[in-house]
This record gives sequence, structure tokens and C-alpha cells, in this order.
Amino acid sequence: MTALRSLLTFIGRIGVGAILIAHGWQKLMTWGIPNTAQNFGKMGIPFPEVAAWYATIVELAGGILLILGIALPLVGLAVAIDMIGAIVFVHLPHGLFAPDGFELPLAIGAAVLAMGFNAGTWSIDHLVFGRRRNRRREEAATEYYEQNET
Repeated sequence: MTALRSLLTFIGRIGVGAILIAHGWQKLMTWGIPNTAQNFGKMGIPFPEVAAWYATIVELAGGILLILGIALPLVGLAVAIDMIGAIVFVHLPHGLFAPDGFELPLAIGAAVLAMGFNAGTWSIDHLVFGRRRNRRREEAATEYYEQNET
């Protein structure tokens, strides 16, 4: 079951990561940061230049990191903050449903937050930190066994 869960989480990370990369790329390369900031300002987003850079970097780099499985808790939190901003400042007045509602940023934010803290075993985070955790568990189990041998 762990292998299947990890595979399906990885597929989810690829799908949501691709959406994030596309949105970040659009802000950076299609519209450009100055136009993105100008549009953010028109939407009433505070500090539009900072917000444009934040959203662009979080979406582009966050999407890549999500797919690779690197720094996933930080990516989850950063994307969730980005999506909360999108919901509050842009989509909330339009209700839940697409095309202008908040269902997409809500789904993306919730998904990345969940995957950020439950990435499965198919991630670089698990490769690096999972081994440490397993080694500590083995050491604790060995120590417990040695103390309770008698």
C-alpha cells in the first residue's frame, strides 16, 4: 500500500506542479513582472511589485520543487500563502465556481499544503530525511532492546 500511495502522491505532485509552473512561467515570461505587478495593483493587491515577484517565484520554483520533492513543507506553506492571497484579493467576490471563482486556488493551495506534509516515499526529501528518521528509529529500537534484554 505504501508504494501505491507514494506513486499516486507523486502523480498528484506532477499534475499540481505543472499547473504551478505554467502560472509562474506566464507571470514571468508572457506578461512580465512589470505587467503582472500593474495588474495586481489594479486588483487591489497590496505591494503589487513584491506580490508579483512572490507569486511568480513561488509558483515557478514551487512547482519544480513540488515535482522533485524538495523542501516540501516550505513549498506547501509558501504556495498556500500565495493561494490565500489569490482567493482573498481576486477570486472571493466571484464565489466558488470557475472561471472567476476561488475553486482553483483553493484546490491548489489545499493540495500543495497536504502534499507538502505527506509527500510519500518518492521524493528527494524522503530520500534525504527518511533515511535519517529510519536510522534514529533503528537506534532507538536497538537501545530499547539492549536495555530490556534482562
